Amino acid sequence: MRTRRYEIAWLSASGDVETSTRIAPAIAQFEEAFSAFARGTVLHTEDGPVAVEDLMPGTRVQTAEGRMERVMWVGSMTIFPPNTVNGIEPALMTRITADAFGLGRPNPDLVLGPRARILLRDDRFHSATGIAAAYAPASAFVDGVSIVEVTPIAPIPVYHLVLERHGSIRAAGLEVESYHPGIGNVESADPQMAALFLALFPHAKSFADFGPVAHPRLSSAEMERVLYG
Repeated sequence: MRTRRYEIAWLSASGDVETSTRIAPAIAQFEEAFSAFARGTVLHTEDGPVAVEDLMPGTRVQTAEGRMERVMWVGSMTIFPPNTVNGIEPALMTRITADAFGLGRPNPDLVLGPRARILLRDDRFHSATGIAAAYAPASAFVDGVSIVEVTPIAPIPVYHLVLERHGSIRAAGLEVESYHPGIGNVESADPQMAALFLALFPHAKSFADFGPVAHPRLSSAEMERVLYG
């Protein structure tokens, strides 16, 4: 099994910020926890705008749920251009141009990692499901015009965040899901793999510590079926 290097920083029980570098499998289950925000993404915090690469555990960020939530964990990995690392599949970023979702959504352009999910609020979705909001993969919105796939031409760090309570982080006028492993997704895997995965989150003693998911998740196919029939 191929492995990759993951960088993590977390808030310890004593309130200190600790950091570590871990080597773990280079598989989708693991990479999802590290690949939502591209380097340079500006997030709204209680102290003003902060680039994601400068964000430290303990900082409070603004969420679409109307809360300032404390960041408990920051994870990052590096995405490489195609044919750079043997055995590592090239990853596609999603570039959302300014105003693609309406005035100021986003502003300016926003580049998201391959596993980012956006909070979707749409009357058609509400009418079809009765649910006011749900998360959908950013890549599912690609239209080749205002939302496009981008292949990195140089190594680029990507990041993800775990909040004290799961929610939607405001970035450039859009709302991006904070990291959550999902209910039962990882625990049902091989116990040894699940333990290896949980070890990447030293602030959590068990998967229950991630708490409930703020909104339901849609797959790309489900999103298209609801919105376009």
